[in-house]
Amino acid sequence: MGSDNLYKRRTEERQKRKENIIRQKSSNWLIVCEGIKTEPNYFKKVIEKINEKIEDEYKLKVNIVGKGMNTTSLVKTTDLQVKIDKYSTSIVPYGKIFVVFDKDSFRSKDFDEAVKMCKDNGYIPLWSNQAIEFWFLLHFHYICSKMDRAEYAKKLNEYFKIQGLNYKYKKNDDNIYDLLLNMVH
Repeated sequence: MGSDNLYKRRTEERQKRKENIIRQKSSNWLIVCEGIKTEPNYFKKVIEKINEKIEDEYKLKVNIVGKGMNTTSLVKTTDLQVKIDKYSTSIVPYGKIFVVFDKDSFRSKDFDEAVKMCKDNGYIPLWSNQAIEFWFLLHFHYICSKMDRAEYAKKLNEYFKIQGLNYKYKKNDDNIYDLLLNMVH
């Protein structure tokens, strides 16, 4: 009789283990950006900085692609990118897929549709108001007032000057993330 209870208990434990199986996620990420250089340069440096503090086996493996497209066309090209990427043959090609675009002066309908398409496809939409330079400004100060994109570079240059740097903001600068990070810390 004792062995029957032992058998029953072991069978129940095995069944519980099967119920608690965690679905494997890929450690590969895809970031598809509206801009061809500025956004990919920024995210590349962000990922490098994150990976500096992570053991090799846990480092993020991120494919960052700049497409030169916006809103819905960017989301549509993300579908194609997933199919042609080197990870496409993996069981789980990407653990996370981010689509990065600007709010710009597009019709709200186009922007809202792009966000909806991302969510419908399981992508994570990321955006800034008008331009990624707005994100750069947020490294220094939370901004909640209306500011046109034409003012972003001027405002960034003011922050550089306050920090004692003789630097003028340049679009597509490979080192903008490092510069911003060093100024904030």
